[in-house]
Amino acid sequence: MAFLDSVKNLMKFNKNNETKQKNDISTVEKSDLSDKNKEPITKVGHNATLIIIYQDDRGQSLTTPQIISGYIGEELHLRFKEFPNYDLINISGFTSAFVDQYGSITLTYRKHQGADVWLFSQDIDKQKLLMRPVFIRGDFGERFELNAPTIPDYSLQKAVGPTRGVFSDKQQLVTYYYRKSRWKIVDHNVHYLRINSYCLSYTEPEGHDISVTLAPDTVWQTFESIQLINNDWWYNIGGNAWVKFDEQRMELLENNPYTLSDTLKIAPIQDDPELSIPEPVKLSVTAEINFVPNQKLALYDRPFGKKINEIENGKTVLITARNRVGHMLWFEVDGLGWTIWEYLQF
Repeated sequence: MAFLDSVKNLMKFNKNNETKQKNDISTVEKSDLSDKNKEPITKVGHNATLIIIYQDDRGQSLTTPQIISGYIGEELHLRFKEFPNYDLINISGFTSAFVDQYGSITLTYRKHQGADVWLFSQDIDKQKLLMRPVFIRGDFGERFELNAPTIPDYSLQKAVGPTRGVFSDKQQLVTYYYRKSRWKIVDHNVHYLRINSYCLSYTEPEGHDISVTLAPDTVWQTFESIQLINNDWWYNIGGNAWVKFDEQRMELLENNPYTLSDTLKIAPIQDDPELSIPEPVKLSVTAEINFVPNQKLALYDRPFGKKINEIENGKTVLITARNRVGHMLWFEVDGLGWTIWEYLQF
């Protein structure tokens, strides 16, 4: 019985198939008659393969290539991969359907740029920049390693900030501090110099002499002391005025010998009743206080007089009078008191 059932099914299948073929032929003939200009669309069943390549703008692969299979003529519904901190900048070989047996699409991405790393080179003693600031750039997440710039006549003392790290979304700051190569010791303790005979002052240690001669029997407070590699000591007496220590012309004191009611007298000559001070010359010009950073400049009631006032360093002031007493040029600061030429920047 099973065999007879199989034969019946086979005959039924053939009959149905013949009927279907007749219907298909009839349909085709009607179609040809209705529109002879149209060609029948034939679907070819060849397999097609598409490879998608993901790379950065340097040609480096970002992930394993993606392989997609389909049929020629079949539409593509692609969704490209995304990568953190990258932007898609170019697509090469894009297609919306399988058109060849083998094809490829190349996607190029660019990494986000990290925030700048700023590099400063600064004189550790004068707090001034030794070169223009430099900024270092790199891709987000990329590692960096900085090298200190070489600056003639200066030696590196220290670095503050991340000299190694990675570029992030925040700016980073690195400061290299230098000291003049001939400077061995820098001392910021206050000392006093008693001048025993006339001596010159200079713009800086081993610098050029300026038009200020320190007179005998005067005492000067120092704000900075520097020993050079040849063991010479230089003392800053304010602003850009420096004195080279000479034991034949001066002596070093740890305390001010002329202190009265916490008022520093520049020199004992101020109490000399025979000190002659000429009439001042009237002026009306502006100048900037050029003293010691973050310190106040003392002003006096007259040249070689008593301290009566103080004024902030860096402040712009009106100069109202000038007077020359001995070897020193004095200026009146807007009626507040007197100071010497070395503490003013015109």
